[in-house]
Amino acid sequence: MYLLITVVNDEHLLKDLVTGWLDIGVTGGTVVESTGLLRLISDTIPIFAGFRSLVSGGGSYNRTLLTAIADKETLDQAVAFLKSLCAGRKAQGIYMVAPLLDFGSLSAE
Repeated sequence: MYLLITVVNDEHLLKDLVTGWLDIGVTGGTVVESTGLLRLISDTIPIFAGFRSLVSGGGSYNRTLLTAIADKETLDQAVAFLKSLCAGRKAQGIYMVAPLLDFGSLSAE
């Protein structure tokens, strides 16, 4: 199993991303509203206000997707779709993959 962590700077891509992943077989995940560290310090600490020009994108928030993916083939398809969706666009975000050692539901069975 794998944990695919994706930070999307343009929230308008979110619908297309989730729809595409559903078509691939990625059916679960969590979306969290997040803020990049550079944007946070440029907005909250006056001495760093000059960093605003370095922060890409117009919005204050990103969307971070946390997605557990069972197999390497589905992971590769999900990453390929993500890259194709963001191709030709500047500073759309980042992604990272980590091994997921355990995964389970917290519901009563």
